[in-house]
Amino acid sequence: MLSVDKSKNSAPLYMQLYKQIKAEIQDKLRPAGSRLPSKRKLAATLAISVNTIEAAYGQLVSEGFIEARPQRGYFVCRLDELQKIELKEAPTLPAQTPLEQIKIDFSPESIDKEKFPYNTWRRLLKNCFDEYDKALLDCPPAQGFLPLREDIASYLYQARGVHCQPQQVIVGAGTDNLLQMTSRLLDNRYCLALENPFYPYAANLFQRVGHEVRFIDVDKHGIRPQALPNLARIAVYVTPSHQFPSGVFMPINRRIELLNWASDGQERYLIEDDYDSEFRYNARPIASLQSLDRSGRVIYLGTFSKAVAPALRISYMVLPPALLKVYKQRYAAFAPAASGFEQRVLHEFISSGAFEAHLNKMRKLYRQKRQLLADSINSWGKTASIGGENAGHHLLLRLNNGLTEEQMCQQALAARVRVYPLSRYFHSRVPKQYQSTVLLGYAGLSEQQITEGAKLLQAAWLNG
Repeated sequence: MLSVDKSKNSAPLYMQLYKQIKAEIQDKLRPAGSRLPSKRKLAATLAISVNTIEAAYGQLVSEGFIEARPQRGYFVCRLDELQKIELKEAPTLPAQTPLEQIKIDFSPESIDKEKFPYNTWRRLLKNCFDEYDKALLDCPPAQGFLPLREDIASYLYQARGVHCQPQQVIVGAGTDNLLQMTSRLLDNRYCLALENPFYPYAANLFQRVGHEVRFIDVDKHGIRPQALPNLARIAVYVTPSHQFPSGVFMPINRRIELLNWASDGQERYLIEDDYDSEFRYNARPIASLQSLDRSGRVIYLGTFSKAVAPALRISYMVLPPALLKVYKQRYAAFAPAASGFEQRVLHEFISSGAFEAHLNKMRKLYRQKRQLLADSINSWGKTASIGGENAGHHLLLRLNNGLTEEQMCQQALAARVRVYPLSRYFHSRVPKQYQSTVLLGYAGLSEQQITEGAKLLQAAWLNG
């Protein structure tokens, strides 16, 4: 039986209620499909406000424990049908090498912090904070600050060939936030197919909110449409411009096959995550999958985390017309996830031309860093090989001297260098061509650190 403690030092009432209901669902005391008490009835029973009940139910909905059915109420989701995903953990750190003693960290998530346009950003922050503009303090629309959405629509058309109107653009607080929103727009009736190797957060999120999750192996051209299940209500999460983490690129013929597959079935969608498409070094950034879409089947995701900074936490999504209608029905009244003030500053950064200048500078810098790391590894001879496209913020390094991936990671850590195992991104078995392989990120390292790190790895793996 639900109850709340109204004493002064107790937890917030909505959190007490949320935890109790969540525990009852996890313990199967509230079976899948069962209906929760109405907000008004429960509020009357517990002698608390309806707003408190709404807050508790809202949290449970956002985490996928319950769902709201129009005109009917709230019902428990079918958590017992979730597919179990075994995510491989990185090798345990040797006891003699605490994390704070790591000298070189080849993190694929980092950016070059030294070259961030601090002066420009400081000036824009000051200019945007105008006490005479009272609208500055208003909450922007749920979809985001309109001038920023106009900037994004214009930029995407010029840089990625994306066809959209500002009304189709949704601004979010990072890609993860938009993936949560996407999962709600599609609802639990949709099966989610992911590339294998895959982005772990997406897999965990889709599983947690109740989607059936399937993994489709990637070959040298990306995900294979022939391997996708012949289902209606299915969405495929893909990274065609630079598959994460393998780095392979999906050519035009494979893209067309994938779009044709989506068009051949009912309620099929492609979720295109274009997470680092700005950084392609041996050619111009290629047109997006969305630019080829003529049937309204592509949900396009992008972010400023790689191009500007992860701390900005501003991403964007372009919805096809059918899903835009669903979005307006379900989310139009919500508060925006991203800070309205930061959206304004980013708008100024883009509209002033500073973003394009920064992007060109960083593209050149990251190209040089990647080439330096590649040259250092190639000097080792045939013992090591490099994988992945000439793009992004990381490359793959494979050893051919008999060391396992775990041994590579442990020996690197012993040399005070951190590398990142590829196996943790695979569902089940790691294919032979990807064994003894690690990710090396270079964006956040100086050229001196890249050179030193490569020498330390060579000594640890080849001369140890």
